[in-house]
Amino acid sequence: MEDTRNPQVDTAAGGADARRLTDELRAAVAEPRTAALVLARRVRAAHRGRAWAVLGHPSWDAYAMAELGVPRPTAYRLLDLAATAGVIEETVAREAGPAFAHAWDTWAVLDVGAVVELRGRLSELADLLTERMGLLRAEAGDGPQEPGRVAAAVADAVAELRERPDVPPSDLRTVRGPDGMDVEAWRTTVAEGLDVQRRLRGGFRELGLLALRVAPGYVSDHGSEAVLHLLGEEIGSTCEELLACRRYALTGDARAVEGL
Repeated sequence: MEDTRNPQVDTAAGGADARRLTDELRAAVAEPRTAALVLARRVRAAHRGRAWAVLGHPSWDAYAMAELGVPRPTAYRLLDLAATAGVIEETVAREAGPAFAHAWDTWAVLDVGAVVELRGRLSELADLLTERMGLLRAEAGDGPQEPGRVAAAVADAVAELRERPDVPPSDLRTVRGPDGMDVEAWRTTVAEGLDVQRRLRGGFRELGLLALRVAPGYVSDHGSEAVLHLLGEEIGSTCEELLACRRYALTGDARAVEGL
């Protein structure tokens, strides 16, 4: 990851450019359903242009807190999002052609949390996308590619990778079940448990998106408490639960809803 405390500033990015980038990025952060690529592109532009330094902030995370109203963990998850989206763009451009580099963004089916979840599996993601783009080329034959099919292939690849356990296949083959239980039966039980956890997290995310409707991402937790308390009373939840789900919807980090 790039050192955000490098004192050197790209003087080509003047104050007006830095402020424009920041305003665009703030708008993307505040909209929970912003397409992942749009947000990632703005994060990348602001980070590469060292907007934080141009605007007088000592670091990327200080800039994110002051200008975007997001805490340090979220600030760096935004960079993770930019990195993951960059891999998707580059792989699609290489395998399907530059004209399709942004095709998956036009469909807007990938939420920010889904992309951030893959931040530690970029090589695996690139391999799976390469495979899917190859299948598309084979199906199209001599005919042109269709943006919608490219978008669908990317969405399917992301969904498939999120479903896969984040464990190397070699490790999966050596997993042993508890005494007295067949290994395959144990794997089935684990898979069912993972599915329940995914659906549970999906419910938390939907609740977080609901909270973001009345308390957008640029509002601090403290500033959100009053309206979320009222919402909680109406729907049988609590302000604390809604704040946790709101953080999960913003960051994609399941640790935000641990204990709920």
